[in-house]
Amino acid sequence: RDNTWFISPFRKQLPFWVYFASSFPAILISVVLFFEVELTSIMIQSKLKCVHPTKAIKGTGYHLDILIAGILISISGLFGLPWICAAPVRSLAHVASLSKYSNTHAPGEKARLIDINDQRLTNIGVHLFIGCTIFAAPIIRKIPVAALFGIFLYFGIVSISGTQLFSRIKMTFIPTKYHPNFGYLRRVRQMKRNAYTFIQVIAAGLLITIKMTSFAFLFPLILVLLVPFRKMCLPFIFTEREFAELDGDETPDGIFDDEIDFYGQVHLPI
Repeated sequence: RDNTWFISPFRKQLPFWVYFASSFPAILISVVLFFEVELTSIMIQSKLKCVHPTKAIKGTGYHLDILIAGILISISGLFGLPWICAAPVRSLAHVASLSKYSNTHAPGEKARLIDINDQRLTNIGVHLFIGCTIFAAPIIRKIPVAALFGIFLYFGIVSISGTQLFSRIKMTFIPTKYHPNFGYLRRVRQMKRNAYTFIQVIAAGLLITIKMTSFAFLFPLILVLLVPFRKMCLPFIFTEREFAELDGDETPDGIFDDEIDFYGQVHLPI
């Protein structure tokens, strides 16, 4: 059968009710793509906020990010191409490769992030090389799939290790006197901190379990339900000040931004 580049959404062989029925999975997919793009941007900005704001050349662009992603996804859908959205693991790996850490820290202390080389040249170069991989398909086919999954697993673990959730889990097993000078460790009681961490772990485990079962199509719905759970249920347990610390980043006390970014006040749903 002859295929064209353009895939018309108005096919004569499709019943009329299909156009209305497809809106439900479309909404679920839109939720996943929205969270993928926006949470990636928030995670990147949390890394940049660890550096003095004068060191960051670019500001936040959450609206622009989702607008560009929406345009690209719409075009890809019309031509039957894969959808494009932000990649958290690869984005965080890119930020890590551009980060500079102090080399004057005491033995046993974690190196402090002092600067991020904020530029776009390496990002453009990486994607140009990705495009050139179509010419190396015979070689790429010889790479074992297990090796690729190992690389993805490594980058996933490295990305998770930089989140506050991972730090709070680790701090649960470390004596209080050895805790770093972070606000969520100094201003939130340990019992409240552990309870919030437990809720996050349960929520993450629920999402992972659903995604690994035949009910994976409900993943976006469960993800959306976490938002009202956070906004309506958790305030009975935690105060707004505790939320501000537990939903924030890991910027040490004493490092403040000269100008408060509106989007920096946005809380993650889980």
